[in-house]
Amino acid sequence: MKNVKVFYNEKSGNNDEDKVLKTIKDFFARPENSASKLEFINPESPEDAIRLAKKASQDQTDLVIALGGDGTINKICGGVFEGGAKPILGIVPNGTVNNLSKSLHIPQKLEEALNNLSQGEIQKFDIAKVNNDYMTSSLTLGILADIAQNVSGSEKKKFGPLAYLKDAYKVIRYNKTYRIKVKYNGKTKSLRTKLLLITMTDTIGGMQALSPKAKVDDGLIRVYSLKEINLFNILFHLNKLRRGKFDDFLEMTHFDTDHLEILTHSKKKKDNPYSRIDGDKSDPLPLDIKVYRKALTTLVPKSE
Repeated sequence: MKNVKVFYNEKSGNNDEDKVLKTIKDFFARPENSASKLEFINPESPEDAIRLAKKASQDQTDLVIALGGDGTINKICGGVFEGGAKPILGIVPNGTVNNLSKSLHIPQKLEEALNNLSQGEIQKFDIAKVNNDYMTSSLTLGILADIAQNVSGSEKKKFGPLAYLKDAYKVIRYNKTYRIKVKYNGKTKSLRTKLLLITMTDTIGGMQALSPKAKVDDGLIRVYSLKEINLFNILFHLNKLRRGKFDDFLEMTHFDTDHLEILTHSKKKKDNPYSRIDGDKSDPLPLDIKVYRKALTTLVPKSE
């Protein structure tokens, strides 16, 4: 390895940051992993992360390491993509959920994830552009995005997935329905939705669900819209849902596409839902989503 840049986010994950960074330094100090240049970068903001990752991509960096959860990895992937996607992206999970790394079968333990950087094999994967943002894992609007709206980064770091429970009851009780229009594959549909979920991988909430046949490099997003949320029905058929079997869910609309537009029917601001991309707050509607197939390169464990 020659020129290595490590991007990290102090607010991401539950691990002791100093200990994690020392482990990474020690890894690259070993003769078999030695780097001619090793730089650690802690961006001050999401915009700063994209800008600096773009610069690293343009500066002939050999390996850009994204250390963090899906939100942090999202920004580094977006910057590297904007910079021409020349470096290899090394993904070291250190966040709350880690959907993308789990879909890529990257080890979740630090030492094993680092070993993957020197022993793994090349894997291409997709990235999507959503207006001026990027997506590598998932997008939600409706009930999941509303629940997460008031959860801070520090709360996610302290409580993990449990941080989302504090407003869940209030949002579920309110049970808001949004009227939206979707355009895809030459079709236009009007939908009433309580939950819209878009995925790029086979992993949701850290678990394999809904899209077991989804591949990180197939150039597609999977779109799921629920017009009603019946918790009993969801729990009763949970195993079917995890396997992508939707016959018992007449209230669900689902399809695959590589380009999607989402528009709102309402002119009232309160009826225009905000979206969340890879766990972070994003734009309200309208959204224009385009997939770039096999746009980025990472390292994954070798196939047996």
